[in-house]
Amino acid sequence: MTNGQLFELIKNTLKTAGTQDYEFDSRCIFEDVMSLDALSLAMSRENEADGDTAKKALELTQKRAEGYPLQYLLGEWEFYGLRFKVGEGVLIPRPDTEILVETVVRHFADKNQHDPEIIDLCSGSGCIAVSIQKSLPKSRLIATELSSDAMPYLVENIRRNGANVRILKGDVMDGRLLDNFADKDNPPEYNKLDCIVSNPPYLTAEEMSCLQKEVSFEPPEALDGGLDGLKFYRVISCLWGEILKDGGLIAFEIGYKQGDAVSKILQNAGYSDIKVIKDLGGNDRVVIGTKS
Repeated sequence: MTNGQLFELIKNTLKTAGTQDYEFDSRCIFEDVMSLDALSLAMSRENEADGDTAKKALELTQKRAEGYPLQYLLGEWEFYGLRFKVGEGVLIPRPDTEILVETVVRHFADKNQHDPEIIDLCSGSGCIAVSIQKSLPKSRLIATELSSDAMPYLVENIRRNGANVRILKGDVMDGRLLDNFADKDNPPEYNKLDCIVSNPPYLTAEEMSCLQKEVSFEPPEALDGGLDGLKFYRVISCLWGEILKDGGLIAFEIGYKQGDAVSKILQNAGYSDIKVIKDLGGNDRVVIGTKS
């Protein structure tokens, strides 16, 4: 089988399976396994493909045809111009989340505050914490994560991107995690941070019951936001507000139908200057507020 024949077989397999972006996915699989980009393929279409490598490419193609996420097949994905290691057990970074990162980065750039201390709750792969820290090089980031499956990805992504991010393992729904911020010289006060950022689980029980095939491979604990999808917003805005400075920023990614509900949660928790920010598709995607 030639390189050209192999590529066409990959593409046709995904097309027949109904893969939405089959041409893009075909190129990604082929380039990753065969180490041939589009130009190299054009120059070597008639060359014989290595048998073992071609077999691996077809195995990955079959998994993709069955709905297995492309990002997991490739083992890494780009987010905010950086590369992040991903795999089973960690949520896949998505372009919509870049709106959350951009919002936080712009906030501190506009304030001319170069060294904010920021905590990323439910950090997962670390894409948010790492991207913010690399965009604000003097910032200090703390990434919290409960999952032992996600933790190796978080550690590796901080390392591979050379980010100044400290890891705190624990459940953001458990108030005991705040003991890490206790002010030993002034109990029961806390050492305060400049910003809380989070892309928490926010799918409703109904949405969890009818996940798309690809999403079903991702860890449910990173998706499930309780009956109405809002339980993490309620807890984080109140509980974690204890370690936020007066005037500090809280920033959430939200589901596209949750703008009003999350805004009301922040309002009831005493935040001001609440804004809903839309993504590139015109959908509500981020809610921010200021601690009064």
